[in-house]
Amino acid sequence: MDELTSLVAELGSRRWEARKAAAQGLVKIGRPAIPHLVQRLSDEDADVRLVAAKALGWIRNPAAVAPLAKSLRDDDPDVRRAVALALSMIADAQALDPLAEALGSDSSWHVRAATAEALGSIGDARAVPALIRALGDDFIDVREAAFEAVARTGQAAVPGLLNALQGQDANVRWGAAKALGMIRDPAAVDRLMDAARDEDHGVRQAAVEALGQIRDPRSVDTLANALKDESSPVRYAAAKALERLGGPLALAALTSAVKDKSWGVHWAALKAVEKIRHAQEKPDRRA
Repeated sequence: MDELTSLVAELGSRRWEARKAAAQGLVKIGRPAIPHLVQRLSDEDADVRLVAAKALGWIRNPAAVAPLAKSLRDDDPDVRRAVALALSMIADAQALDPLAEALGSDSSWHVRAATAEALGSIGDARAVPALIRALGDDFIDVREAAFEAVARTGQAAVPGLLNALQGQDANVRWGAAKALGMIRDPAAVDRLMDAARDEDHGVRQAAVEALGQIRDPRSVDTLANALKDESSPVRYAAAKALERLGGPLALAALTSAVKDKSWGVHWAALKAVEKIRHAQEKPDRRA
């Protein structure tokens, strides 16, 4: 029995350590092991299917994408999650449609989160609509995976996110603001300033944080107003955002926030004031 045949047989071992070692050995063999691992994706034992999916991901060869995509319909949610993560490692656009379908329909939030992560790894703008829809998922882990994934798409996602920022679902608006902050496109500033006055405090906080990430001077007045928000997390986010912007206008706004009734906001404003003053006091080395 050659090494390849022996390792494939060992995938069916009852001992997890043996299956893991066999999978690692097959990964080292690489492409020649792919057909054997693909065959194991149909094994009656879910643990074998799971370790085969992981190994195919570690090999990172596009030849495994089509069979892995079929296994996104496996009966076992742990296997489906392993398949999604394997497709994330391979990051090939062949998997785009099956992953988008699973993101919108899989019964397990663990799987949906993994498919969002995989779509982010692929980074194809065609996934943006599915990822934006996932911003309204019932589970925050899926929403977080979705906004991080759509942000990885970059500026191509901005138009869709700007539209989502005006949607009916507060979760979608929240996720859109988070993603726009990660992308840091100044084109989003006007809409984010509007979102900083959203009826939902979570959306306001996300919008304020995004403005702090973009650091556009146009947002200073909006952030100064956010220091008076009824929600202390929004006021805290505004203090941190103004710290990032810096400058005399931010300093003037923060001075009053030092007296905030919330201990956290008080300290955030105090630290921001000290940091901005320190930056202003630095000598100009160009003189």
